[in-house]
Amino acid sequence: MPIIETPPQQKRRSHKSNEGKIQAECFQWFHNTFPQYRGLLFHVPNENDRSDSNPIQGAIRKSLGVWPGVADLICLIPREGHGALLIEMKDEKGTQKPAQKEWQAAVEAQGYRYEICRSLRQFKELIYDYLKIR
Repeated sequence: MPIIETPPQQKRRSHKSNEGKIQAECFQWFHNTFPQYRGLLFHVPNENDRSDSNPIQGAIRKSLGVWPGVADLICLIPREGHGALLIEMKDEKGTQKPAQKEWQAAVEAQGYRYEICRSLRQFKELIYDYLKIR
């Protein structure tokens, strides 16, 4: 019996890679647009789905302070009573996980501003609004 090969399927970009691409564009735009604030917008590596994940690495990360639900970007520029702006990146179809919603509620209760961004355009609008720049 002959072997029938199926043509190779083009790999679909994962949900995370779309969010990562958007996040990289946003970070680069901020870095280039606001050199005076470099280092005040940053990413805290807090992802759960690392390829090197194993129980020991997970325990080490947890002991170092990794916390479920923490936002993707943290902007340590206080504005209008907010000590910081916390930004969760999602693509157009992305939704928050329960841990992200819990963390959002906790930080908002402390007076921080938390936003979800889905595009570079939305990120720019958020930053201009937050910094009161027009």
